[in-house]
Amino acid sequence: MASPLKQKRKQWSEKDMENAIGSVRNQNMGYLAAARAYKVPRSTLFCLCNTEGPPATVSKTKLGKRPILSAELEEELIRYLLIMDQKFFGLTRRDVRSLAFQLAKRNNIPHPFSLLRESAGKDWFPSFMHRHKNTLSLRKPTGTSLARAVGFNKENVTEFFDLLEKTMAERNYGPHQIYNVDESGLSIVQSRCPEVVSLRGKRQVGAITSAERGSLITIVMCMSAAGDFVPPMIIFPRKKASDQLKKGAPPGSMFAFHPSGWIQTDLFTKWFDHFL
Repeated sequence: MASPLKQKRKQWSEKDMENAIGSVRNQNMGYLAAARAYKVPRSTLFCLCNTEGPPATVSKTKLGKRPILSAELEEELIRYLLIMDQKFFGLTRRDVRSLAFQLAKRNNIPHPFSLLRESAGKDWFPSFMHRHKNTLSLRKPTGTSLARAVGFNKENVTEFFDLLEKTMAERNYGPHQIYNVDESGLSIVQSRCPEVVSLRGKRQVGAITSAERGSLITIVMCMSAAGDFVPPMIIFPRKKASDQLKKGAPPGSMFAFHPSGWIQTDLFTKWFDHFL
C-alpha cells in the first residue's frame, strides 16, 4: 500500500502546478487560494513561484536536496562502473563511495563526505542508485576464472565460428555426427535442507546429511545433435577404486578415481577412447 505522502503527490500533475503558478503570478489568486483550487501543495507552490522561468518550465522543477556531484560527473562515474563490470572487475558499494569522494575532491566540489575514511557516506550510495535505477543495479557476480575471461573474446569466438563454417561446408556433417561434450560437478551433499517443524525459540535446528561439507564428483557427459547419448564418465574423489560406487550407474558408464575428483588430461584421453 502506498504511503499517504505518495498518494497526495499523485493527486496533482505538472499541468495543475503550471496553472497554479500562472494564477499566482498574474495576481488572480493568492498562494493558499491557488493551492486549494488546483489541489497542489502550498509550500511547493510558494517555492516554484519564486523560481525564475516560465510556469511550464518551473512546474517540472524538482525540489529538495541537490546531488553533490553534477549530472556530468555522475555520468562519468556510471561509464567507468560499466566498463569495469565488462572487464569482470565490478566495483562494490565501498569502491563506488570511494570514487565519489575522489571525484568531489578532484573537482573542488564542497561535500560532507568523510575526510578520515576518504569515502562518501552510506546514505549517498542508495540515493545514487535510485537516481540511476534504469541503468544500474546491484547484482551478485558469478565466479569466472581468468582463463575463461581472457579466452572468451570477440576474436576467439569469430575464429571458432569461421572454422566451424568452413569445416561444415567441406564435410557436410549430419546431426548424428555432431557431438557436444561437457563436464559438470555434482555434490553428494544437499546444499539446502527443507524447512522442518521444531520448537519455537530453539537456537539451532539440525538435519542429518551424508556429510557437513560435500565432496565433488565430476561427470563427463556427451550428446549428439540428433539426441544420441554417450554413456557418461564418472570421476570419484578417491585414490582406490570401489565397486560399491558403481551401483545404479547408467549402463556402459565409465568410472575413474582421482584424489581431487576433477578431470585430468590422462582421464580425458581415456574418455576420448571410450567415446570412439
